[in-house]
Parts: sequence; structure tokens; C-alpha cells
Amino acid sequence: MKSILKIVLGILMLSSLSFAGNLVNSVSFNKNLNSAGLVNSIASILADQLGQNKNFGNVSDTPIAIASVVNLENFSDAGNFGNVISEALIHEMQTRGYKIVDFKTMSTIRVGEKGDFVFSRALEDLKKKQNINYVLTGTFTKYGDGVSINSRIIDLETNVVKSSAQAFAPIGLVNRINGVVRKNVIVKYVKTAPTVNVNTITLK
Repeated sequence: MKSILKIVLGILMLSSLSFAGNLVNSVSFNKNLNSAGLVNSIASILADQLGQNKNFGNVSDTPIAIASVVNLENFSDAGNFGNVISEALIHEMQTRGYKIVDFKTMSTIRVGEKGDFVFSRALEDLKKKQNINYVLTGTFTKYGDGVSINSRIIDLETNVVKSSAQAFAPIGLVNRINGVVRKNVIVKYVKTAPTVNVNTITLK
């Protein structure tokens, strides 16, 4: 009986590891995708999880706003990365049938020499009342090899989390989105280490 149980547990563990491996390979380390492709894949994974984990009914009748994904250590900082992810989620959620409200849209079109504009971040340009029930937002946490994203759909009236999702973005993608360029590092290799006496520090 114990041997059968061990076999079953082993199969379950291998299945879960295989699924996790496929998820990481398809999103975080797929070398065939460019930066935009990686962002779309990450947003798609988040949208799929949000749909699977939701505990509310008809998505087409529930107005949802999508806010920036913010730094866990500073809720006032989204940066380019957080804003890019939230913009990609607008598309991914809308194509899955969710009723998305773009609250940054003005009531009129502003015509200018450099273009015609309908988006604004100035409160005075936006509608004072918005028909929004839920908000999709999230946080990101920085690690040495990348950034983890924790997103969720929240009921604005009760603050209850209606769904949640997680994903990971490799550090190379995060740096490219944030405009961080790594400088060339010159590494010198020494075949043999110099002889050093005990309690002696050599400075070069």
C-alpha cells in the first residue's frame, strides 16, 4: 500500500514540475520571442489565470478598470514596466470577453500639432464619475534574476479580491522596458594566484 502511494505521489510531483517547466519555458525563457512578444505572453498567462480563478459571474456585465502594476515597496511607483504590463492586460482581458473601462479617456478629442489625443492623466480632463465595479491591478517584486508579478481583481465596494494571478518576468526584459543598459564589464583571468603571507592584504 505504501509503495502504491509513493508511486502516485511521484507521478503527481512529476506532472506539476512538468507543467511549471513548460510555463517558465513558454514565457520567461523563450528565446524566439522579442520584448513585445514576452510582454504579451506574460499578460496572456495572467489573463488566463484570472479567468480560471475568478469567483464572479458574467464577465461581460461587470465593468472593470485596469490600473498600473506597482512596486511592492512603493505603491506610488509603477515605472515603465508596471505600465506596460497593465496596458497589455487591457487587450488580453478584453479579448476574453471582459467589459473593460478605460478611465483615462477624455470626453473630447484634443487636436494638436503633434497629434490628436483622447488620453490624459490630468484629473480635470477626465470624467468625474465612472461606471466601474472592479479594478484589476497588482504588485511586482524585484529579484536578482527578474520580477515576480502578483495581480488581482478587486471589488471596489467591498475590497474583496475576486480573482488573482502570478507570473514572472526575466531581468533582461525588465531592464529593456525600463531603459536600463548594462555597461560592458571587463573580466581578467589569472592562471595562478599570487603568494600571500598570512594576515597580509594585497591591494592592486
